[in-house]
Amino acid sequence: LLKNISFGIEKNQHIGLIGDNGCGKTTLIKLMLGILKPQKGTIFLEGKNVKEVPLSHIGRKIGYMFQNPEKQLFCPTVREQMCFSFKYGNEINQHDMEERINHYLEMFELEKYKNDSPMNLSRGEKQRLVLASVLSRDVEFLIMDEPTTGLDMRRKKQLEKCLETLKNEEKGYMIVSHDSDFLEKNVDKLLILSSKGVEVK
Repeated sequence: LLKNISFGIEKNQHIGLIGDNGCGKTTLIKLMLGILKPQKGTIFLEGKNVKEVPLSHIGRKIGYMFQNPEKQLFCPTVREQMCFSFKYGNEINQHDMEERINHYLEMFELEKYKNDSPMNLSRGEKQRLVLASVLSRDVEFLIMDEPTTGLDMRRKKQLEKCLETLKNEEKGYMIVSHDSDFLEKNVDKLLILSSKGVEVK
């Protein structure tokens, strides 16, 4: 599916990925995350071959937000959703966990919903909860798959505010999107994927 793919991303860059339907964008993301292994070629994360890096380690470095945020929300309350990843795999003490969770709940304006079910939130609030949950693990880079799908102008502005927060925290991100206007405002490098390979703009 993917041929002639060669590019590099710094951890604090803000990247857009575009391409026609079926060109391999989701496959490329899964390769970057180590979910799929390349048949040929090599993918490096901090100089290490991704084939040799445990998925748990990649997950501590790179966060991923699905196109549909509901697929990542499964706990009874917003607060429990935030706590989940700390209970399974994150080596952090209780005080630091509480501090980090409260910081991101406040940052994404979710503190008032902490005892509510994530399923009762609006789409934009669910999206912010996924972002807060992923970022609270202190990942260095975030990949977002079609984050503007189904968002009206007001919610797009809220998402842009979240992206600005990431920039202020010197976090990098990649946005996979067909929304060229949104990408133009929020990325500083564009990857165009096609059957011929990848073009960098």
